[in-house]
Amino acid sequence: LLAMRSTILVTCQSFLVVPYSILNTAASFRSVIVPTYIVAVLGIFVALILLEPINAAHRTIGKWLVKQRTLLKGSKGLADLAIDRDMIPGTEADSQKDTDHERSLLFSKFGPWAFIVFWIACIVWTTVRIVLGF
Repeated sequence: LLAMRSTILVTCQSFLVVPYSILNTAASFRSVIVPTYIVAVLGIFVALILLEPINAAHRTIGKWLVKQRTLLKGSKGLADLAIDRDMIPGTEADSQKDTDHERSLLFSKFGPWAFIVFWIACIVWTTVRIVLGF
């Protein structure tokens, strides 16, 4: 579910970066200012919309990981199935203590924010082009 939502984010953003780039190459930039801003604002909007579903998937993964680790630590018969990361002290109550797990989520966690920053930079760049006239 998390992979699907991250893929949706990247796909949607790529379909917006292309028109933004094409609009920036227009011979008469002043004639495409409004669509350029619309594409950039739409990019921010898409990232913000996908932010909550991605965070919900993170919460679900964390809950199930805690349940799995509690089960593995509480059952002698299942202890052989546990990996080293499952035996980190305290991870049965909080998956955030597993740094490898947290690092594996970095792209999906910060991806929407990276795109938001990108689109804000695009808005600033478009404004600078208008003010300076190039």
